[in-house]
Amino acid sequence: MFEIRGDGQREGTGHQVTAKLRADDGEQLTVDVDPDGSTPVGLGADPNASPTMLLQLRAGTGLAPGTGEHPAVGKLGTAGRECTATLVAPRWALGAASCLAADPSRHQLAEGPPAGATYVVFPGKSATKVDWLSPPPGRDVVLARLAAPIEGITPITPATSAPTGVELTAVGHSRAAVTDADWTTDRQQSARITFTAATPTTLTAESGPLVCSGMAGAPVLHGGRLAAVLSQAGQAGCPGTAGNGSAVTAARVDDLATWISAITTTTADHTWPLADLPATTTPGTAVGAVADSAFTGTGLPLTATAGATWRTGDTFSPAVELNGTTATLAATGPAVATDADFSLSAWAKPAAGGTVLSQDGVNTAGFKLWAESGSWRFAMSRSDVAGPVWDTAIAPAGSAPAGVWSQVAVTYKAATGVAILWVDGRNVASVRHTVKWRATGALRAGAHRTGATSLGGHFKGVLSTLQTWNRLSATPAPNDHDFDGDGRNDVVITDAAGDLWMYPSQGGSGLSTVSGANRVKIGTGWGALKWIVTDWDADGLADVVMKGSDGVLWMYPNRNGQLVSGARKQVGIGWGDYVHAAGNAGGTPAADLFGVNNGNGALYYYPDGGGKTTIGNSGWTGFRIFPADFNGDDRADVMAIDTSGALWFYANTSQNGVTLAGRTQSGTGWSGYKVAALDLSGDGRTDLVALDGSGRLWVYPGTRNGRFGSRSQIGAGWTVNAIG
Repeated sequence: MFEIRGDGQREGTGHQVTAKLRADDGEQLTVDVDPDGSTPVGLGADPNASPTMLLQLRAGTGLAPGTGEHPAVGKLGTAGRECTATLVAPRWALGAASCLAADPSRHQLAEGPPAGATYVVFPGKSATKVDWLSPPPGRDVVLARLAAPIEGITPITPATSAPTGVELTAVGHSRAAVTDADWTTDRQQSARITFTAATPTTLTAESGPLVCSGMAGAPVLHGGRLAAVLSQAGQAGCPGTAGNGSAVTAARVDDLATWISAITTTTADHTWPLADLPATTTPGTAVGAVADSAFTGTGLPLTATAGATWRTGDTFSPAVELNGTTATLAATGPAVATDADFSLSAWAKPAAGGTVLSQDGVNTAGFKLWAESGSWRFAMSRSDVAGPVWDTAIAPAGSAPAGVWSQVAVTYKAATGVAILWVDGRNVASVRHTVKWRATGALRAGAHRTGATSLGGHFKGVLSTLQTWNRLSATPAPNDHDFDGDGRNDVVITDAAGDLWMYPSQGGSGLSTVSGANRVKIGTGWGALKWIVTDWDADGLADVVMKGSDGVLWMYPNRNGQLVSGARKQVGIGWGDYVHAAGNAGGTPAADLFGVNNGNGALYYYPDGGGKTTIGNSGWTGFRIFPADFNGDDRADVMAIDTSGALWFYANTSQNGVTLAGRTQSGTGWSGYKVAALDLSGDGRTDLVALDGSGRLWVYPGTRNGRFGSRSQIGAGWTVNAIG
């Protein structure tokens, strides 16, 4: 008998403790210790009874932690079973499906939460609950998602091959080195195995070292990387079993890198890795259905039509090849709501273009993402009719080269109506779509609906990893002149009628740089007002700061692409004789104000809009100022136009705030120009956008040295009172 005292110093303060015991005759006992008192444990006081040994004393729940030289190799346990698992991502462990299957000999698991409480524990870490299982078809492998990420352990990545005829090492928690009297082993053990035969999904050795229970799922390492996981063993000579020979079988994972990456890196609501090639299927075989790894909600497997075949040996392997004439992959219903926020992503290798993703309505598609003439494009229809009006974003020429893999993605924000097209992580095009409707038909890959019974735009090429989100999966980096939230700085003007207009940047060049056709009226009655554009509230959308005739400064916030007059905020008084401007020199997200006092000629700096500091004592009367980073050092400098039309650059030499160095001249002849400073080209350099007296709009590209490159015309026939 043992007596164990809990750690509680008073009632209700102790921790959960369990004791496990075993007698020589094999009888076992598990006792819950009173957290706040003493508990006798043992198998009785009978002098004729077998001696009792305390095998383990544990506090808390879950698996006991193990020890060993491989921190990424842990124990995977559920009711009545313990196996081995390998950390392959901070929140994912790879093991054997047979460890968790109702019938281990068939290793069949469903995608979803485990049937019972399941935990994984790694050396030096506490046990972590498993909340999701993702098995590939036809293979004794499963990915187990952990309820919390494992920190401080480097995951093991998949190998690129699984060789035979060479010695490989398997590491796990085996009972091979223990006796029948021992209940478990918490120390990692290694088995050196030379596999003699391989299939596309397995490695086998007709005879091998002693591999016992607990090693299911153990990583087979090749060059320190994961080539396979142990699946079956004869177990002859293992404790507690008669065994049946010494053969060993492992499930290969060297060809599952695409599938593992797609599952372990996704944040999507739906993910189709397009990598679940059935175990007995060869390349070129017709695709039947592909699984959806939907971690929440209901999965939407895609069913293929004729012309969709499996492809291997490419960058993404396996992948699905579509023939460009008949092949599509379709779900049983919609993956996103097309009148709400959503995002899409696909890896695609076009051969001759066509539609990668769409979602059916009755007579047309709600959206389509496609390649055409070497360019990626995305469009949303305005109504569910055959031949609808499309709002289309077109990426630059050459963005979709034939025979090259690209990750093409879309984010759509319903509140602003802005759809952004991303290629390989870059924001390459955008479009406004404000006439919304909900397409409730099937998500489709490889074509789009063109009528009630017809499809068109069949994609010819190879696809991998398709994903959808019912939210924005990415947001563009904030810009202080980005009015519509598409990641590009826009041009704002007041016209002769006093209306305030936003001209969205299209990311193009020349006369296609800004869009007059898609301009948006954002205010009226602004003709006599002095105003500037800046992201005052640091929300990623450009606001307008206006000076009234009484010298009061008002900030008009931008809400989803529209100025909200009712929410305007007073941000200054006494600015009647000042020229005001805004930039960011203080290192905080909020904008700073700059002001020229035309009465005394001084230049002032107002960090975050307050706390006036003099940065130019005199001589600034009548200057127009443009605070921005003109030399690429991430500090707001000052570009200024004096009363003679000379353009001057004042570098900011302060690390936090504003200290202006001696000026250098950057140009002449600017008196007749209306000017704004912003990065219109999207290259990270501040440009000058200027309107001349003939109504021509020009951009002067920044060169990050306080000077500008050769100008290019981006507009003609502009009648403008002010520009910002």
